[in-house]
Amino acid sequence: MMREYKRYDEYKDSGVEWIGTIPNEWDVERFRTLTKNIQNGKWGEEAQNNSDDIYCVRVADYNREKNIVEDQEFTIRNLDKSSREELLLEKDDLLLEKSGGGDKQPVGFVAQYKSEKPAIYANFMAKIEPRKEYIKTDYLKHVNISIYQKREILKVINQTTGIQNLDTKRYLEIESPLPSKSEQQKIASFLDKKTAEIDEIINKKEILIDHLEKYKKSVITEAVTKGKLGDKYINEDGELVDEIKMKDSGIEWIGEIPKFIDAVKIKRLTQIKRGASPRPIDNPIYFDDNGKYSWVRISDVTRSDDYLLETEQTLSKLGASKSVKMDEGDIFLSIAATVGKPIITKIKCCIHDGFVYFPEYNENKKFLFYIFKSEQPYRGLGKHGTQINLNTTIVGDIKIPYFKKSSQEKIANYLDQKTTQINNLINKTKQSTEKYKKYKRSLIFEAVTGKIDLRDYELEGGEELAEHNYSSETKRERLSAVD
Repeated sequence: MMREYKRYDEYKDSGVEWIGTIPNEWDVERFRTLTKNIQNGKWGEEAQNNSDDIYCVRVADYNREKNIVEDQEFTIRNLDKSSREELLLEKDDLLLEKSGGGDKQPVGFVAQYKSEKPAIYANFMAKIEPRKEYIKTDYLKHVNISIYQKREILKVINQTTGIQNLDTKRYLEIESPLPSKSEQQKIASFLDKKTAEIDEIINKKEILIDHLEKYKKSVITEAVTKGKLGDKYINEDGELVDEIKMKDSGIEWIGEIPKFIDAVKIKRLTQIKRGASPRPIDNPIYFDDNGKYSWVRISDVTRSDDYLLETEQTLSKLGASKSVKMDEGDIFLSIAATVGKPIITKIKCCIHDGFVYFPEYNENKKFLFYIFKSEQPYRGLGKHGTQINLNTTIVGDIKIPYFKKSSQEKIANYLDQKTTQINNLINKTKQSTEKYKKYKRSLIFEAVTGKIDLRDYELEGGEELAEHNYSSETKRERLSAVD
């Protein structure tokens, strides 16, 4: 994957920390020299179904993996003619996110407009207009990508009341490597081609991960509802056989079940209760770094897999007395935020009222865990396009297949083994995907800062055709409204 590229003969210190060394022939310039204008967008008014309606690109339309805005069904807004003409986007224009963001996804992200649709852009964005006598748009795009990935963008961000705002004046003071325009063109063309190839590989791997996740869910569902373990079924005596007789369960998510079992409501097997919180929860008297019971928050469960092994906080003796204690091996279910995620604790802990637990459940807990893990019992519990809503009553009324306890154990043991195999494949694929993403970031940085020499790179169609394709004279006439 990581092929070797040749380097320039001689380098010099750029004097800029994020850039490092550059080829002797290259320069360094600030964005204010390389940029003609940064034009802020407008949100306009609600669509009026008249000639002043026009597509409006939002930050939400960014493809953040590819740094582009693809053709899609954009929001329609209404702007007067002069504003539309002022803000009209051309294909390949650069759009800079100026407001919004957060710690994990800061503002300052740049995406290239790749649609043919006439569109303007919203007020949380700005269009970067490069000085084309100095710098090519596509090269500037990749420089901005590298600045963002290197987190250099954080130096020009102001944050108030949780909202980040890009300081345009400070952004324009960012220093950029500047090779000759012919080298810029080759670097941009090379990166467009290579990053597209890498993106295609990443996309295939992500599709594979999605298929493996769906396969895992189907394996779990078949096992807990039909007792199907691979190509065998568990019969009434707990033996593995080639086939068994089925009947309709009458429950949508379950479908057919073995004739010798029934579907029962969870509340017939156990009480369902909610956790509890000491109040007010931010009072330090409820916490103790050396406390006996860990304090479980939704975030602790979200980042865990099947088992809870640790939490970020522990409760004091007083705090634990005002919550609900769980012992090792107990199962509980989130009913807030990451709704419907089950987990089995491997530590002594306390849960708040964003979880429900099953204090009298005497069946195999891992079997119940896999029923929830399949996510199928939640089908139909939320309106289309909305988050499901769970509480003790809803969870208690969920019907589940009721195998005898020894069969539940066999099913759970099989699923432990099978899901581990599938998870290993998923994790290996994720690791490989991350390696390609890291390689892509490294390749962009090394190309735009001259760590690799691309002067001999062959442009498709030759330099004259490439120069024409990158020139502003290839702009289309795209004046106004939505058809």
